[in-house]
Amino acid sequence: MSENQGMSRRSFLTRASIAAVGAAAFGLAGCTEEEAAASRGSLFAAVDDGVWDATSQIVIVGGGGAGLTAAVVAAQGGATVTVIEAAASVGGNTINSSGVIQASGTELQKTYAGVTDDTPEKHAEYYLACGEGQLNEDLVRYACEQAPAMVAFMESLGVKYEVCYGNGPIPNVSEDVRRPRIHLAGTSENDLAYGQWHVDALNNAATAAGVTFVMNTPVTQLVQNADGVVTGVVAGGKKYKATKGVILATCSFDRNAEMAKAFSTHMIGALEDGFAITIPTNTGDGIKLGMSVGADLTGLGGFIGLSNNIGGFPTLPIVPPVPGIIVNKYGRRFVAESDHYAWVLRAIFAQEDRIAYGVIDAKSMALSGAVVGGVHPFSDNFADEIADGTAWTGNTIAELAANMGVNPEALQYEIDTWNRDMNTTKVDSQYPSSESGLVPIDTPPFYATRMYDYNLGALGGLKIDTGAHVLDINGEPIARLYAAGQVAGGFMGSYYPGTGTGILSTLVFGTAAANSVIAETELA
Repeated sequence: MSENQGMSRRSFLTRASIAAVGAAAFGLAGCTEEEAAASRGSLFAAVDDGVWDATSQIVIVGGGGAGLTAAVVAAQGGATVTVIEAAASVGGNTINSSGVIQASGTELQKTYAGVTDDTPEKHAEYYLACGEGQLNEDLVRYACEQAPAMVAFMESLGVKYEVCYGNGPIPNVSEDVRRPRIHLAGTSENDLAYGQWHVDALNNAATAAGVTFVMNTPVTQLVQNADGVVTGVVAGGKKYKATKGVILATCSFDRNAEMAKAFSTHMIGALEDGFAITIPTNTGDGIKLGMSVGADLTGLGGFIGLSNNIGGFPTLPIVPPVPGIIVNKYGRRFVAESDHYAWVLRAIFAQEDRIAYGVIDAKSMALSGAVVGGVHPFSDNFADEIADGTAWTGNTIAELAANMGVNPEALQYEIDTWNRDMNTTKVDSQYPSSESGLVPIDTPPFYATRMYDYNLGALGGLKIDTGAHVLDINGEPIARLYAAGQVAGGFMGSYYPGTGTGILSTLVFGTAAANSVIAETELA
């Protein structure tokens, strides 16, 4: 539908049906018009009456990794850009991340990981296998093709990558497509650098390019004209016009309990357990804004999370694997501890009452203490956790089991089986994919702690294409509306496929959104 044709009946019905779904999901079904008007907020778009408080060519909603990427690309491309951010500072979830990018076939991969046989095609096959049939293949292949250019883009902003490593195995994903692809930055002093440096590089480039930032200001509504074209936003009681387009980059709904109930049981658990470590402004605003103008949704229900794992957790080449096993409330193993952490976390979440425990011995405690400040969020020797009842110790496995409240015979069986394997074949007979921490658990005292999901965000959101156009339920682009980052879905499935994938999506689709909007003709 062209922008000057007016709204077709099908497009109108699309918007009406999505609004109805949104109203039902967030408790507005059955309200009177007056009640709905008082409660609806961003569930309905504002009408373009031609009156504006500020104008720029591109308005970006959200100043996290995706929003900053879009801002840099658009501003360096000559567009005037306004970023409107609900928080007091930019960075979003990206600032708390490891700041890494997955990419294949780069010179850095060859230099730091010795990998010479990797390709974007193989990278895409890995992601598609992890996605278990849930992904938009076009988005995945496009992102993997663009990944090397995204590494180069960040290098052009001053980021230097000095490490390339991989994530753990996934049992149903072929080893033929798993490679070290995670590009980690370092400083000139060879210290590792994380999300803050990534965000600083983008923010500095955006500021230098003349991007305008409006902080502490949630966007509450999109604005549409009579033809259904998105022409701006309402934020802080003001109307911001976008003469080329609006980009949604608000991350996801990981702090919104109502949306978690509607879309993701995993997020309900994360919020109940109290270990969500995402920023407080991730309340699903961008998804609701898209829904208000008829956007389709896809890929909902997945999550990014990190368990407080104390057994077999090879996250970086410099971090030693910590030998240990994970058991459920009955004292039984259910996963290979050194599998990819998101796969392990999904297995933990699937256990009865979401209960799982990590079990280690004194040898492992010595290793764990060495990396407490890096990967493992524990106090030395679990002193604080034992004192507050969240960790347990024992001089025998039976004593440990009694303190944990698990079946002592079952836990003893698991330890005996593990130790027999480690003392003979060095192969885990129960889960052959195990590839680290393969030493006996035999040195008292023994320790255990409850395993939790340190949740980094929900997956799934607005449906987009490779140009980052937001699509309605008929697969048609909503005029002048774009989305990038975790506010959009289709690129990742029910679990996070590997460190660096989230930042890859912010870079690829933030860039795609900026380029698509730049190509738009100017609205009067």
